[in-house]
Amino acid sequence: MRFAAWKQKEDCHLPESEELTVNTSKTERLQVALAALKARGHRLTSPRKSILQVMATEHRPLSAEVIRAKVERKSPCDLATVYRNMEMCQSAGIVQKCMLENGKVLFELINERDHHHHIICRKCERTECIDVCLSEEIAMIATRHGFTKVDHVLELYGHCRDCQ
Repeated sequence: MRFAAWKQKEDCHLPESEELTVNTSKTERLQVALAALKARGHRLTSPRKSILQVMATEHRPLSAEVIRAKVERKSPCDLATVYRNMEMCQSAGIVQKCMLENGKVLFELINERDHHHHIICRKCERTECIDVCLSEEIAMIATRHGFTKVDHVLELYGHCRDCQ
């Protein structure tokens, strides 16, 4: 499966030809995500819409706790609801899970057309999209070793300029 991040121009570069470009509005991102769920036969419940609305507003990966806190400003929502929806949205291909080296999990609204990675600050957990991927090289290595249907995760860690 290939992924694309919905990022602001300073966070991540995406080709203008992508279905969801950096200029796509919050409303458009939300509508595309909801349509993708509906097309896969998922119900568009009020909590699910609220969770996706928060994610469409943010242009960065968020923890389940942050998502819950933002949703709760408008309507009641518990952490279990967020996690259940993140799992369902991930299996539907509209949310990507980003696992930090400290074990914390972040979630990001995506589409299925491009794959990307992150660079993450070890101190403040600032997370930015990077537009470099070694998919072709990894596929060649996998083929050489007799593997097929290979996927990968690559996250870079360091200290952002504010934490240096």
